Amino acid sequence: MIVYRCDGCGREMERGQLRYHVKIDVRAAYDKVEVGLTELVRDHRQEILKLIAQMDDKSPRELEETIYKHLEIDLCPTCQAPYTRNPVHFHPEDGEASPIDIDAFLRSLGYGTAGGGS
Repeated sequence: MIVYRCDGCGREMERGQLRYHVKIDVRAAYDKVEVGLTELVRDHRQEILKLIAQMDDKSPRELEETIYKHLEIDLCPTCQAPYTRNPVHFHPEDGEASPIDIDAFLRSLGYGTAGGGS
């Protein structure tokens, strides 16, 4: 049996239960650089050596994550609402129980049951 776990509160969610899948891409942002003739003819060797020295004590993974990081999380219905209201300051313990049991409603329609809907 496939079981998912809410990455917000840790609650187990069985296959077929309503859950929310969140994809997050964190990318380094750079200002547009305008390169003039002075920059093209300047010797950048010392600048490059200094950057390489700064990277010496970092792992390839750590360097990669300073540029790009992809995360995927699953949330239960209780954690989804507070997350979408404020994803930057999401704390699952601040979640409020949904007044409607969405899982029970979907099961009543035949979803999430063996041989039921999709």
